Formats: sequence, structure tokens, C-alpha cells
Amino acid sequence: MSVRTLPAARERLAWYLGGGLQARAAIGFARLLHWRELARQRRALLALSDHMLKDIGITRAEAEREASRPFWSDAIDPWPDRRR
Repeated sequence: MSVRTLPAARERLAWYLGGGLQARAAIGFARLLHWRELARQRRALLALSDHMLKDIGITRAEAEREASRPFWSDAIDPWPDRRR
């Protein structure tokens, strides 16, 4: 499951469980899994060679900046200063 689909999955889970304590616990657990996945992806980004980073269109500095973000930081646009 991709990082971007996790918020939608949490909403579906909350709807399915009907709110209450079970839903909140499930949403909290899903959020922890999401944060773990973000941390894993950021570590993997650091492990890429400069050549691989160039293939995906980012610099070493951008990769290091992304990897240095806290695990709970999951903004939609990770490089707001970059023009597309």
C-alpha cells in the first residue's frame, strides 16, 4: 500500500468500525504503520547512489533533506521550493 493511500484506508476503516474506541485504536495503529513506512522510504532514499537519484530526478541534497524530516512529517509536496 502506498503512502498516499493510507489516509483513505484509515477513513474506510473508521467507517467500517463505526467510530468508538475500536475505530480510534485501529486508526492509531494505521497511523503508526504509515509513519514506519515513511521512515523506511526515507532510509531507502538515502541508500540510493547519485546515479539512481539522478534517474528519479532529485539531487543528493534533496534526498538528504527529505531523509532528515521527522517520521511524522508527510506533507503532500515534499519539495515546495522546487519548480515542476
